[in-house]
Amino acid sequence: MTDEILRKKAEEIDGIIESYLPVPEGEAATVIKAMNYSIHAGGKRLRPLLMQEMYRMFGGKDDGVIRPFMAAIEMIHTYSLCHDDLPAMDNDDMRRGKKSTHAEFGEAMGILAGDGLLNYAFETALKAFDTISTNTTDMAAKTKRICDALSILAAKAGIYGMIGGQTADIESEERSDVSMETVRYIHENKTAAMIESSMMIGAVLAGASSDEVSAVERIASDVGNAFQIEDDILDVVGSDEALGKPVGSDEKNGKTTYVSLAGLEKAKADVRSLSERAVKSLGELGGAGTEDGLFLTELIKSLVERDR
Repeated sequence: MTDEILRKKAEEIDGIIESYLPVPEGEAATVIKAMNYSIHAGGKRLRPLLMQEMYRMFGGKDDGVIRPFMAAIEMIHTYSLCHDDLPAMDNDDMRRGKKSTHAEFGEAMGILAGDGLLNYAFETALKAFDTISTNTTDMAAKTKRICDALSILAAKAGIYGMIGGQTADIESEERSDVSMETVRYIHENKTAAMIESSMMIGAVLAGASSDEVSAVERIASDVGNAFQIEDDILDVVGSDEALGKPVGSDEKNGKTTYVSLAGLEKAKADVRSLSERAVKSLGELGGAGTEDGLFLTELIKSLVERDR
């Protein structure tokens, strides 16, 4: 998969996200500016892209129902970065070559921008209900799919998902007794949970069965864990551009990582193993042989072993 294809798809997703962003006006203008600044910092738009491609792989056709969730998942991801960069957490002043939100707008506004993005994500996702008309023949089925997607979005971002992982991550700083079990918990929840959310929501909104959604969750878990191990690797041997933040921040913050426990070569081998298992399992799903399914397979392959 070429960088040009990913760039074009990211630009398309940028347009979708842009259509849902709030206008910076009124008394809340400053926090809205900070929210939009954070979103405009860019990135590969991985999570909405995974959601979109999984939706299409399962035969989803109604872009109106998936687009609010694509914007919402990126808002939640961006809120987590706003808060990650704060002085009380990772204390990073740069993000993707730009000042981080708190460095540009001040610490208080950095907090509020993250809060605003999280809340506005759900306001945005709820717009999916606007696609259902009273004369829709399968109104009940579409309504249930949206409700199920909202439940996934909330749970994977919450205390039993991303926030739980972030909690364990913070409490592991400056400790010498952090186990691999704890590191895996952090990876599964801080990173993999939102990739699971993205891919599961795409499958749910397309009408996948419960068994298929469970299979997608397992695939996404492997993808997310491989992605985070690769992040740990890039923090040691990568570049600021590839990582999206300054390299060496894990060591600076006294974090025990997969690489520090398993070693660089074992970490690389585990990335390959997880990604290969994810690709194999994806190939066993219906729709995997379609153009969208094949693209999703290539996308997953490109996420790991990136820019070392």
